[in-house]
Amino acid sequence: MKIIKTCYYKFFCNKIVNKNLFEREKYSDRNVLELIIIPYVLGNFNPKKILDIGREDYEKFYNEFFSGRELWTIDIDPKRKKYGSPGRHIIDDAANVKNHFKTNYFDFILINGVLGWGLNQDEKIEKAFEGIYDIIKEKGLLVLGWNDFDDAKHRKPHEIKALKKFTPYFFKPLKGTEFECVNGHHKYNFYIK
Repeated sequence: MKIIKTCYYKFFCNKIVNKNLFEREKYSDRNVLELIIIPYVLGNFNPKKILDIGREDYEKFYNEFFSGRELWTIDIDPKRKKYGSPGRHIIDDAANVKNHFKTNYFDFILINGVLGWGLNQDEKIEKAFEGIYDIIKEKGLLVLGWNDFDDAKHRKPHEIKALKKFTPYFFKPLKGTEFECVNGHHKYNFYIK
């Protein structure tokens, strides 16, 4: 049954992406997220409560991926509210995520492109991932997308103490617990609580 659901969500997500391609440039890391990761998560985890941390203009259509589910978004920049989940967008630092949600609340949390691009200071990075650990349910999935540039001013995931509470998750479609995109700079790490 999960295979059928995953196939359905691959088609569903592909349709949404194709409809919205004009809104942003096409990057390989986005294709991995939109056409592999999200369909697999929807088909195999069937998350009811989702948190997407960090929003950009080219992500506005991401709300469609999670239609019929409880989607929350959070971003520190007030200008990005219009790209967030209508009625469920919080303007705040990711380090304060725990202040807004109950313990064990979310089935799936996506934090993509925030580490080093808004979430920069060691203390805030630790606080953010401590909070994420607290608000994600047992067996909940965390997907961390991050940029691995030589001059990056942030710690890499294996250096973040709070992430060590999670168990690395073998993400079957990408054959590992970490995936490096074709561009060589963007990576996805997968964790389960």
